[in-house]
Amino acid sequence: MPSFKSNLDIQQNQLLNAVLHTLRDLPQNPVAGQLYYNEGKQTAYLYNGNWWMPWGEYSAGQTQQVKQYFLNIPNPSTKTSMVFARLYEAQDVVRIDSHFSTESIVNFLIESRNSVNEKGFSLTVDPIQAVYVGTETTAFANSTLPKDNWLYLEIVQKDAGTVVPKEGDPGVTPGAEEPPVGGIDGEILGLLTITITCVVR
Repeated sequence: MPSFKSNLDIQQNQLLNAVLHTLRDLPQNPVAGQLYYNEGKQTAYLYNGNWWMPWGEYSAGQTQQVKQYFLNIPNPSTKTSMVFARLYEAQDVVRIDSHFSTESIVNFLIESRNSVNEKGFSLTVDPIQAVYVGTETTAFANSTLPKDNWLYLEIVQKDAGTVVPKEGDPGVTPGAEEPPVGGIDGEILGLLTITITCVVR
C-alpha cells in the first residue's frame, strides 16, 4: 500500500469513492483535523486538537439530526449547579464527553428537568467523572430527553456515588491519590468542559 509522507495536492480535483479510515477504536497519536469512522458506533469523528467529536450526521439505520450542547465552567465547586439548555425537540443522548484541564477529578450529574426548580432524573446511574485525560460516557440510565425539558448540571462531592468504568474504559488507577485542590468554597482549580451529543427523535 502506498504511503505518503508529505501533503497530497490534487489541485481542486474531486476525491472520488473515498472512504474514511474505519476502526473499532480511536486512532493513535491523532492530529487536529483528522477523521475516522467508528464502525461499532456507526459514527464519524473529527479530532479538534483535544478531543474526538462526532462529525456530520449520526447514523443508526437512518439519518438523524445531531444536536450538541457545550458547557465550560472555570474552577467548579460543590456549590456549582445550573441550567444550561432547554430542549425544543425530543432527543436521545448519544454520548457525554467530559474533560478537566488539570490532574484533579470533578464529579457531576446531568439531569433532565421538567421544571428548573424541581428535581429531575439523572442521565446516568452514578456521577460522571471529568478527568485530565478525558472520558466518554455511553452507558445511560436514561437517555431519552422529552421536549421542553431542561438540561441541568450539578457538581457533586466525591462520595456522592461511585463511578465504575466499563471493562476496557480508562479510569482512575486504584489506590492513586487525587491531587490537592485549592481555591475558596471547595473550588477545584481548572476548567471543566462538557459536551453532550444528542440525536433528534
